[in-house]
Amino acid sequence: MRNDVKLDKWSISAESKGWADDFLESVFFTGNGRMGARGYLTFEPYPRPEKNGLFIAGIFGELKLGITDFVNLPTPLYAWVNIDGHRAGEDDVYVYRTLNLHNGLFTGEYILHCAGKSLQIREERFFSLSNTGLLVQRVTLTPCEEMDLELFCGVHTDCCNLPVPDDQTQKNTQTVQLTEVRQKSFSDNGFTVHLVTNGTEIKISENITYHMENLRCRGTFENDIGTGFVFAGSGSAPFVIEQCVFLPTSRDKDPRIHEVGSNWNFDTLLRESESAWSQRWQSANIQIEGDRQADAALRYVVFELIANNSAKDSSVSIGARGLTHTRYKGCYFWDTEIFIMPFYLYTAPEAARNLMQYRTDALPQAKKHAQEMNCLGARYPWMASYDGSEQCESWDIGASELHVTADVVHALNQYVQTTGDEEFYLHEAAKVYIEAARFWQSRYTPEPGTEKVNLLFCKGPDEYCGITSNNLYTNVLVKENLKLAQDAADYLYQYDRPAYLRLGITAEEVECWSTLEHSIKLPKDPVSGHWRQDDTFHLLEPIRISDLKQGDTASYNCVCFDRLQRYRVIKQADVLLLMTRLPNMFTSEEKLAAWKDFEPLCLHDSTLSFASHALLAAQNGLMDAAQYYFKKAAFLDLRDVMENTGTEGLHLACLGETWQAAVIGFGGLTFQNGVPELKPHLPPDWKSMRFRFFYRGKQYEADLRQDHNSLREV
Repeated sequence: MRNDVKLDKWSISAESKGWADDFLESVFFTGNGRMGARGYLTFEPYPRPEKNGLFIAGIFGELKLGITDFVNLPTPLYAWVNIDGHRAGEDDVYVYRTLNLHNGLFTGEYILHCAGKSLQIREERFFSLSNTGLLVQRVTLTPCEEMDLELFCGVHTDCCNLPVPDDQTQKNTQTVQLTEVRQKSFSDNGFTVHLVTNGTEIKISENITYHMENLRCRGTFENDIGTGFVFAGSGSAPFVIEQCVFLPTSRDKDPRIHEVGSNWNFDTLLRESESAWSQRWQSANIQIEGDRQADAALRYVVFELIANNSAKDSSVSIGARGLTHTRYKGCYFWDTEIFIMPFYLYTAPEAARNLMQYRTDALPQAKKHAQEMNCLGARYPWMASYDGSEQCESWDIGASELHVTADVVHALNQYVQTTGDEEFYLHEAAKVYIEAARFWQSRYTPEPGTEKVNLLFCKGPDEYCGITSNNLYTNVLVKENLKLAQDAADYLYQYDRPAYLRLGITAEEVECWSTLEHSIKLPKDPVSGHWRQDDTFHLLEPIRISDLKQGDTASYNCVCFDRLQRYRVIKQADVLLLMTRLPNMFTSEEKLAAWKDFEPLCLHDSTLSFASHALLAAQNGLMDAAQYYFKKAAFLDLRDVMENTGTEGLHLACLGETWQAAVIGFGGLTFQNGVPELKPHLPPDWKSMRFRFFYRGKQYEADLRQDHNSLREV
């Protein structure tokens, strides 16, 4: 477990040797939700086109017909410098990185050595949160002695994708270019590059302007697409160049995107962005007294959740690695609805609504997918692209992970219940409930000789259970879906009869949903009465966890996937996850029994798992376990706990679930009869915990202490 990164209350920092460090580049990602970049360095002498790039939400290119990848765009964070006519950039550079969590400012500081001379470089950059079309950078070059200096700033157009197979154990070394330069033009103080994505034909422009101090423009370089500058001062005075990049696309929906005039400057744009960040922090910050590391780690969690969500764009969701990496083709999973969305629901309801709008707008694709799977209604894909189409190329996972459709419905209901957004329910969510119910009606198999049904060929959240039947998590959420569909049909019949008729609902169909709801089996052990994960988990071969793995790296790196399917082990929380989402459905005794049954069998081979265990443990007063798992989750990326942060980017679902473990677990936030309540279980060394949340159009502040708690409307 790495310990490079130092945490302060409002910043993280790290010192490293050498240019490239995948881990630090992931951890020092900064963005504004619409776009962002990893923490690589502008003056890296050997740019890695498959790793140094720029990401904009919703920008996908086609790998092959029907299959897309999240595009690693050409980056304007690209420059080099000549000292006395020699290219600077030796490998023994020492880099000091900082990330200001209050305003999203990334800073890289280092010294270049060349021809016996030294040049100090300080690069500062941020993605504006007030104008999400802007990337702004300032580079300060300070010679340590007299030198002739030449500087080139431009766009690295060779940026490309390194597509990773759906199978996590497979590697790939073949890159693919997913953008094409269509046009370029130059002005006195900058240039513009027009790009288009392969297959999807999305247009992107990178409009770059420069302001300079002690430098003069040397001319433009069309082949490299950039501008050269030369020394225009004397002695060791610093040279400063400010760069403003405006990045519009042909699919923009965020109303904050707008061009700036020629009189911009770095400090003014930073202040405007910082003001937007300050407003966001007022609703999202968590303050912990008594545990400085947990306090700082949670602030980092919140920062990255904000920096990876395009809050005002309903046409995109959040990929498994957000904007930090192209892992899983940048696709949208159930991760967003179950693990990530609640953070926005309680801190920025508009952002949550847009995430839910993405799913309701994708209903036509879900209906098409159900039809392709020879079913009725709507089935949401396991891996969704920007247009909502299925991208999973692994037949068993893509076909059997049925619970994603129930997850979408569960999240829609959570949004509606928490916000009271009746308009969204009437015009958006209700039709999803109904079409999903039609899918379930066609997907369950009647059991001969009984009035029961079976959900065959399915997988629950635990993906090491083999292909099984009647997964408890899935069946419970399907029952919830069917009940919501019945209620929605009744509601539409009363309040929007035309919609009821357009959807072709009949009283007979609604009665079939009711019958199906009561026919679904929930597996239990016939002797102990404990809940079972599914119909076959108890038949799998027992094995000691220590025989499969040591430490926290995933066991699939050394044990083949087929063998893992036949061991009685769990990849990530399944039954326990269900109990965190519907805690009132289960008694305290049932939850503790499930903990004893399943927690010892969990391999935690997924980054989703630690935080879910922390959440359930905290909700049920298992404080030693809660603190143990919370620490794993809160520092999963910051300490590279599973040794995959550098190669895969940040794990957004873990970030979201860590927030839930803190607020819903330790903070005990719950809602009874439409009223927020607190039932906290603070760790012993947490003197206090303070956070804000929205509920039914009102904002509240919770102030939790070891001896008393308060909850007030703000």
